[in-house]
Amino acid sequence: MAAEPYNPSPIGNPSVLARRNWWQTKLVIFIGKHTPKCREMVRILSQSMDQPMPLTMRIKKRIHYLICCWCQRYEEQLHYMREVARKSPEQADEIPDAKLPADAKERLKAALR
Repeated sequence: MAAEPYNPSPIGNPSVLARRNWWQTKLVIFIGKHTPKCREMVRILSQSMDQPMPLTMRIKKRIHYLICCWCQRYEEQLHYMREVARKSPEQADEIPDAKLPADAKERLKAALR
């Protein structure tokens, strides 16, 4: 079975540059080839919470957002979670140190195999 080609903007994408006509389709493909893929964006966005992102990567991120609203939403969710966590640091001590039961660990291991 042949691998499907990378599709940077699937049909039904509500992003700014969705594939509506020939020109936009070509532009989306060009942007998709020159910006990180979504899986890479998730890693990059998560790392950007801990350390500043270089200027070139910030530019690529913004251009990627033209074709992918989901990565933009993911970044908004990360910022929201950080904001909520900062507003309630006193509740961090109330979180119990619950451990996963042994049978649940075994089920997870079996599912990952």
